[in-house]
Amino acid sequence: MRIFLADLSHTHTVSDTELTIPLNIGYLKAYADDHFGGAVDIGLYKHPQKLLDDISGRKPEIVGISYYSWNINLNRAIGNEVRKLLPHALIVGGGPNMDDDPEWRTEFFNSNPYLDYYIIGGGEEPLADLIAWFGAEYASPDDLPENLVWMKDGQMRDTGRRPMSKKIDNIVSPYVTGVLDKFIDLGMVPLFETNRGCPFKCGFCAWGAASLDLLRQMDFATVLAEMDYVANRSSARNWILCDANFGILKRDIEIAEKIKTLKETVGTPQNIQTFVAKNTTDRNLEIGHILNDMTTATMSFQSLNPEVLVNIKRDNISLDTYKNYQKQFYDMGHRTYSELIIPMPGETRDSHSDALRQLIDYDVHELHVHNLRLLAGTDLNSRETREKFDFRSRFRLIHGDAGNYTAPDGSEIRAFEFEESLRETATMSEDDLFYFRRLQFFIELTWNYDVYGPLLKTAKAFGIHPTQIFEEIATRPELSDEQAPAFAPGVAEFIDRFEGASHGEWFDSKEDITTHFMKDKNFQKLIDVEYDKINIQFGLILLSEYKADFDARILNIIKSHDKVPERILDYVSEFTFARFPSLGYSGEESRVELPLNINKLSENEPDAGTAPGPLVMVNLFEGPKREEMRIQLQRVQTTTFSKIMNTQKFFLRNLKLSIKPNENFVTPLLYCAD
Repeated sequence: MRIFLADLSHTHTVSDTELTIPLNIGYLKAYADDHFGGAVDIGLYKHPQKLLDDISGRKPEIVGISYYSWNINLNRAIGNEVRKLLPHALIVGGGPNMDDDPEWRTEFFNSNPYLDYYIIGGGEEPLADLIAWFGAEYASPDDLPENLVWMKDGQMRDTGRRPMSKKIDNIVSPYVTGVLDKFIDLGMVPLFETNRGCPFKCGFCAWGAASLDLLRQMDFATVLAEMDYVANRSSARNWILCDANFGILKRDIEIAEKIKTLKETVGTPQNIQTFVAKNTTDRNLEIGHILNDMTTATMSFQSLNPEVLVNIKRDNISLDTYKNYQKQFYDMGHRTYSELIIPMPGETRDSHSDALRQLIDYDVHELHVHNLRLLAGTDLNSRETREKFDFRSRFRLIHGDAGNYTAPDGSEIRAFEFEESLRETATMSEDDLFYFRRLQFFIELTWNYDVYGPLLKTAKAFGIHPTQIFEEIATRPELSDEQAPAFAPGVAEFIDRFEGASHGEWFDSKEDITTHFMKDKNFQKLIDVEYDKINIQFGLILLSEYKADFDARILNIIKSHDKVPERILDYVSEFTFARFPSLGYSGEESRVELPLNINKLSENEPDAGTAPGPLVMVNLFEGPKREEMRIQLQRVQTTTFSKIMNTQKFFLRNLKLSIKPNENFVTPLLYCAD
């Protein structure tokens, strides 16, 4: 029996190195090969065009398609074509992009009429059973396997769920069996599962839905063998560990040690992306110490509002515990990362602003705020929750996920992806969200990207809270004021451009966004990579066109508070601006002078180091990280840059200059971890 399994991604604006290995369908093939032996011939597909090219010639009897929030429209476009080419084939879907609500399921099947069945939960056993059922001489609907849903006579049907165990001992590794070799050899980003599922029930997340909120462990020896296999075959610089709560199990320390050993002995991976246990423990600290600069210490809250946490069924670690762990990670030299989501049910403008201030107080290196996406399978996506909290949603592009493909008959197949995100609740308006979008951009630019890190830290030491500065930067200067400084027009122009893009990316309905981007001119802009994530796109615009304007703007804001001694501010601002030049900077080396005793500045002793002292010369140069980033930026015209950054772990902060070692230059206040 010939079977095609597809985990499709848009490939028009990314290269293979920005794609992830299709681990999901690799598991399905490895299990079915082991179960059926030579009775099945299973092909795996990541590229839509390759699938289309092979369908008409090889004519598989079964086609399986994996569904996620980022490929739903691509799957629909390709699925309709597959059904036209293979009217009698069995087409089955799977993946987490499915709600429990019968009405939502009905809507899904009505919009994807080519599907025969959809597998709920883990797919290895259900798919194997479905293959056996389809190949039986007398296949009765009464004998369909568990974990299937489908439509018949306008009604949803369901075969129920099979029981699950905590240990997964019957799943075959797709890595060590060679099933995924061709994708490894293409340089795709390796994914690993050491466990499945999530025991938490956060309302915005569907990670635990497939495993019924049960944490299921993969065989430990197999996990280590997979990592050995991939490290010795793959050229990928970054790995992604797909566990929802890495660090939740004692054995995760051994896994971290394995990854570190592979980097030291084989040279790969250089980076490992992990999703750490929701409630940080000493085990996370130990893992952080082992992996060191290979990863970022993540401690996410989503909200600090107690009412919101009840509404989304989430428990956070205490702020005192967070502060303690944050300091310990900081002392290790780790970058730390936290995130918030808005607008959560019950969150207000004031409560979110307070959360931003509190997390900045703890000196988190990266503070990200995400607009809440309404994902299939989550509690917040249910009709009941939407009505209870007066949700209003809108739609916007998922950047980089668009493509133009050719059917076997030569016709064009267009597809692009968009998300449904929450834009208003009973307690937060869309105007609030637009304000926070602008504010978050300047948090990312000045703090996360570290463009103005030393200045912000110095201001904080003298009692100017960074959030005050963020808010003032995000406020458009009034150009009618005769006292407006000369740089104000550039700042105002940039903010106007940013606001135009921020408001213009949203559409009121699926129909509106589909109609707009399916027009020839607008679709061509998608293909020509004229759209990207606004924060990244405008970060590059600011660094290219408005850097001097914002240098002057932030310096003027800090001066206006009249708290930082002028002498200190002059030295630190010169260092800050030289350390992170505009994108057009091409000098081999620059030099700035700093007082030797500036390293005594601290929040506990802000006046230390303000007295005149001997100067030390600080030499700044373009190190390998900035050089590598500039090379990557040359691909912006043909590649979605946010995809490069996400999968390859490049960061805009890498555009800053490096500091030549100097034993006299020890400045904790000015230091920002790379």
